[in-house]
Amino acid sequence: MRPDAGTVAGEAPLHSSTADAPFNQVLAGLTPRLDSAGESDAAIDAAVQSAGLMPLLMAVVHMTGSLAILDEAGPTARPLHSTDMNGGIAPETAAALREHAARAIRAWRDAGCPPAYQPTADELARMFDTLAGATLDPRYRPLLTEELGFTGDERRDDWDRSVGDAEKAATPVLVIGAGLSGLLMGYRLSQAGLPFTIIEKNDGPGGTWFENRYPGARVDVPSHCYSYSFTRDFAWPELFSPWPILRAYFAQASERFGLTPHIRYRAAVTRAVYDEASGEWDVTLRTDTSEERLRVRAIVSAVGQLNRPLIPEIANADAFRGQHFHTSRWPEGLDVERKKILVVGTAATALQLIPELAERGADVSVFQRSPTWVFVHPEYRNAIGAGQQWAIDHLPGYARWYRLILYNWAGDGAPAHMLIDPDWTEEGSISAANAAARDRLTRGMQAMIGEDPALLDQLIPKYPPYVKRPNLGDGGFFRAFSRPNVRLVTQGAQRFTETGLIDAEGVEHPADIVVYATGFRALEYLAPMEIVGRGGKRIDQYWGDEARAYLGITVPDFPNLFLMYGPGTNLGYNGNLFFNGECQARYIMGCLRWMVEDGLKSVDLRQPVYDDYAARMDKALAGFSWSHTGATNWYRNKSGKVISNSPWPLVQYWEWTRRPDRSDYRVEYSA
Repeated sequence: MRPDAGTVAGEAPLHSSTADAPFNQVLAGLTPRLDSAGESDAAIDAAVQSAGLMPLLMAVVHMTGSLAILDEAGPTARPLHSTDMNGGIAPETAAALREHAARAIRAWRDAGCPPAYQPTADELARMFDTLAGATLDPRYRPLLTEELGFTGDERRDDWDRSVGDAEKAATPVLVIGAGLSGLLMGYRLSQAGLPFTIIEKNDGPGGTWFENRYPGARVDVPSHCYSYSFTRDFAWPELFSPWPILRAYFAQASERFGLTPHIRYRAAVTRAVYDEASGEWDVTLRTDTSEERLRVRAIVSAVGQLNRPLIPEIANADAFRGQHFHTSRWPEGLDVERKKILVVGTAATALQLIPELAERGADVSVFQRSPTWVFVHPEYRNAIGAGQQWAIDHLPGYARWYRLILYNWAGDGAPAHMLIDPDWTEEGSISAANAAARDRLTRGMQAMIGEDPALLDQLIPKYPPYVKRPNLGDGGFFRAFSRPNVRLVTQGAQRFTETGLIDAEGVEHPADIVVYATGFRALEYLAPMEIVGRGGKRIDQYWGDEARAYLGITVPDFPNLFLMYGPGTNLGYNGNLFFNGECQARYIMGCLRWMVEDGLKSVDLRQPVYDDYAARMDKALAGFSWSHTGATNWYRNKSGKVISNSPWPLVQYWEWTRRPDRSDYRVEYSA
């Protein structure tokens, strides 16, 4: 019992057997035979009991052409977290709704799977509000409709006029990086027929998910929305994917999008200089064996922010006779069995790594500079259940609504618990909503830490939550400290010896292996590349300690240079980098299309536009928890100003990036 394996117009098929079929085609393949595998009443009933309730209701609307099941559901509640599919509906009501859904599926099956009903705009608005548990601002309706993708890949930027091959050939593009953003940009360039090359320093695609292979590494965004919106048929085995699955996803995406011939691996851009006379970039590449030059009309940097390890300066490191390395440089085939291991750092990476090492290492010492807030997620290590996968594979619209729910659009905008109340005086929080969030997080962490007063005092932060990004986990990090082979060190690492680390109190901690779980040099945008724009201006000198970009994408006096995941686009409370990347790629393609269609030599952001955007961003960020002085975080530069994060709701950023405003740019025409 599964729909036709076709895809919505504009989508490229992936390897798996999932995804609903086109909404303008008959959903074939379902027969009324009750004894066929996966099609019996019993099979339907079993799947319905474990499928997500809210996307199940939406699938019933598509099967029946009626919103009656939403009336039965009554008022819904805002999701408690991104994977909450229950809508706050009482168990008795939920049971009745599931029975209603089972009847609807059986009737749809028995009717031969007629074409799925496409709701009207008003009906979709009702469905959106039901999912959100609130009345969403009407601004969200076109965004959510686009995200559902019933009419195809609407984020593809098409030509406004017929463009010849010669015109396209005059605008070759260099993409730096074959990670999430680089592959996306390559796909959009391929769709447009523009010539392009992707440069990648690693041996394969995936960026951070090619590099990170430490034990326990996994994403903290639900898999079904941590993926390209225009490919919905990857069968994710787990709710939050581990690194091998993500590496496979990007490898398959590279092949699927036809990008492999365009990617040059084991190559790096060392320098790029803008030629004002020609409007081209003169780029220097370094490979394993040589250095070479190439010229392109435009550069898209997709190097990301989390790829250059931050390794703390600990005295006497050269004396240590064991292995020491950053988590993103985990040695292939490293044996940690029965080894003495020191881990420096207790943020996101350590939360994933420590439980794995605790199981295998003889002795594990964890050096903590400051504790971290953790949201203990009840489903963090869950596999995608059989009922859930069945519904994704078979029910019209289910997979699309399931993905939409994972974004938790009700949480878009500026959450109250992340805004500083200047009149709030209670220590350890920044507002009443933040204090309530502190209580929720504390209860979840206490349940995992246990009754040990010393550990509770050491592992629960004194600073307000959301000053740093709370990490996600299943509590295994906290439970590890109840093991006899794991201990917490809060004195700080002072210097290496030949056989270990000495802490601030002079105690030596013996080690065979030292692991740095210490994050990345995230604010050194574009480093170590040397980027030279108009008048010999270097972008690192132009920025100094305050990297900026309009929409995180463009910078004055650096024509035809576009950034993805640039300054001010790190997401702090909603969405993920796939969403932002798709917004950025559409905007960049809008600029490139404009250049080709109008015969432009260059597009260059106006300085007043850049300055105004920076001022508005500073004002917005000043009220966020990240700007609170209660703790340090990697979002702030040396002067303490937040420069990495975006304060904007997703809908705002989406509106701004749909098409470039041509008045924001000065242009030069080709001869």
